[in-house]
Amino acid sequence: MSLYTYNCNGSPETESKGSRFGEKVELENEWRTKTYFPALPGFQPSTSRPPSAKYQSLSFVNGYMMVRSPPSHHNISRSISSPNRPMTAPIGVAKEISEPLDVSARYSFYRKKVDRQEGKIPLPFCPSSSLPPFLQHDRRVLLFNAYYEESVLQSATEDRRILVCEIYFYVEDGTIEIIRTKQENSGIPQGVFLRRSKVEKPGSSRFYEINDLKIGNEIMIYGRKFHIANCNGSTKEYVIDNHDWNMHEVEPRPLPSDRFAESIKDKMMRESGLPGVDRKRKMNDLKQVMESMLGKETSFTDRGMFLACGTDALCFHVVWDDRERLYGDIQYFRLFYYLADDTIEIMRAQAKSNDGRDPFPKLLKRSKLPKSGRPSEGCDYYTWKDLAIGQALNVFGRVMLIGRCDAFTRQYYASKGICLKDDMLLQTSEKKIEVKRVIPPYNGFGTEEDSLRSCTGGLNPPPPKKDQKQRDKSGVILRFNAQLVSDKSDDTSRRFVIQFFMEDDTISIREPPVRNSGVMGGNFLRRHTIKRSNGECYSAKDMYVGNTVDIVGHRFLLLNADEYSYKLMECDDRTFPYSSLPRLQEILYTKQDQIRAYFVTHYDGNGLLDIERLTDCCNDVGLKLNKQEIITIWRKMDKKGKGEVAFKKLLALASEEAFCSARA
Repeated sequence: MSLYTYNCNGSPETESKGSRFGEKVELENEWRTKTYFPALPGFQPSTSRPPSAKYQSLSFVNGYMMVRSPPSHHNISRSISSPNRPMTAPIGVAKEISEPLDVSARYSFYRKKVDRQEGKIPLPFCPSSSLPPFLQHDRRVLLFNAYYEESVLQSATEDRRILVCEIYFYVEDGTIEIIRTKQENSGIPQGVFLRRSKVEKPGSSRFYEINDLKIGNEIMIYGRKFHIANCNGSTKEYVIDNHDWNMHEVEPRPLPSDRFAESIKDKMMRESGLPGVDRKRKMNDLKQVMESMLGKETSFTDRGMFLACGTDALCFHVVWDDRERLYGDIQYFRLFYYLADDTIEIMRAQAKSNDGRDPFPKLLKRSKLPKSGRPSEGCDYYTWKDLAIGQALNVFGRVMLIGRCDAFTRQYYASKGICLKDDMLLQTSEKKIEVKRVIPPYNGFGTEEDSLRSCTGGLNPPPPKKDQKQRDKSGVILRFNAQLVSDKSDDTSRRFVIQFFMEDDTISIREPPVRNSGVMGGNFLRRHTIKRSNGECYSAKDMYVGNTVDIVGHRFLLLNADEYSYKLMECDDRTFPYSSLPRLQEILYTKQDQIRAYFVTHYDGNGLLDIERLTDCCNDVGLKLNKQEIITIWRKMDKKGKGEVAFKKLLALASEEAFCSARA
């Protein structure tokens, strides 16, 4: 049999093999210090190392943070072991010593290890100690019924409202939760009013307890006064057994009446499908069909008329004279009487435009029309026998006169042996009063076209523009040198450049800067339309040399123009008649002899003529020509711009040949 040697601490050692010398001494020493056990099951010690894993010492128990001490292997007594095991049993199977207060060893370290292996929750206390409140009262909730009042502002039906709620008191931690009782179509927020939390008493640092929630008490929570009215059965048993409440303190209190809740309840009963409730309205046809398909009995008293008449309807034209009332008027309607179910529908006739009334399709929807008052059980309704031409109907307080009917209605009454009267003359059209629009004067804001458009049409559409003129005259500008006509000598010396834009007949004025003049040059007038004294706007015909224009309270004399403007005016003789050369040649032809006589009289030997002598000649012969016409004649004679021309050119311009060529 093989043997193992063990030292005093239980660890095996290898048997030494030396020489035979000193073998006896070594064996004696070994017997003294070592113990030999046979290598049999049950006698072999455990060679496993003690557990060295780290344990979690922090945990949550029912929502509370707890500190759990890990098992200590150094405190385990090696001398106490199971009496059924030998002394050589493994250390791991030794039974641990229980805690001092643990009588049943339920919460020993060994038992905690078993609990962890079995998945049980270890408890940090022994059963002999008292349980904490969160375990003693675990899941114990007290329910109280309460209500509070809220004032209602700007309401004609109520001034206060009763709101019912449920108060939940959690005994384990003294927290309170308030939930509003849900009510259909209440129109107010419902559900959780106060989340679960501890509530302090007003003016104190203490929290509400169970004894503060006695039935009949009033508690103030966040500015609202709650009246406790009742509690459930389990709450009554608990407070009587554990808190010594008497029966009077748990007696329920009645809830005050709430007119708003009662009105909502009545409305829901009328609108719901509760049997035996008078909803004062006709049941939907589709609902009636679906109920009959599901087995509900249906009355067939009116089915015969529907099968016989179908959709046939009698048509009458009625008139309502409401002129006795303030702002009343005569209105026209069409009355349809359905033979299938004796119902009446009144629709408005074609309405006049701008009659001041909102358009509405129907005055009375299809229903039975009572003869007087509101419809009720046993009241009389209008039938086809009550309808006749000239008959007055009472349509819920409106007296309407039947004036005409269609051909089908006359045929139906004739088949019944009733002869209707002739149609009455209903004046459906009134004489229209023509209102003449007076265009107000221009107020100076914006352009005149915009102001005129606001009087004749809407403000959104832009005023119409002369697109053709803009395309043809785009970029065409007439420029004139002008002088300010004034009594002041300083203003007389000032010179201006007047620009006339032919695309939209606008004018802008600029003043060239002059050093040491004391006047700052630049823009004198921004571009816009200018009106004359007679109210008409300045046009291209008003722009010519020698003319005086009145612009924003200033008078300007047009002195001359640039070359581009002269050529433009000479090419368009219709727009600029003073630059028309054929017209001027006709005028000169009539004064041909006088011009020749002036030349003979004022001949100085050189026979030359300048623009000043041309002006004197025209004035002497009786030609009333303005400066623009003089410049046009001079430009025709002095094409090279020398400043002097021969007098014979003027005679040639006034000759018969020139006159005939101009007329051609």
